[in-house]
Amino acid sequence: MARIPDSEIERLKTEISLQCLVKTHGIELKQHGQDYIGLCPFHDHKAPSLVISPKKNLGEEMIETGKCV
Repeated sequence: MARIPDSEIERLKTEISLQCLVKTHGIELKQHGQDYIGLCPFHDHKAPSLVISPKKNLGEEMIETGKCV
């Protein structure tokens, strides 16, 4: 399987806002300090488990124990 070059991944990370991308897919985000939280689209969690950090343009999922997945 072909691998996406690291340079292309870095270009996309700088040109595309993860926060905007997530919102365009219908995920409601609420501000939580400097970050935004929302429901993960891949799981049936009842509480927000998706954390988006706009300053870093990163996202991660937090499981109920508080560890990153």
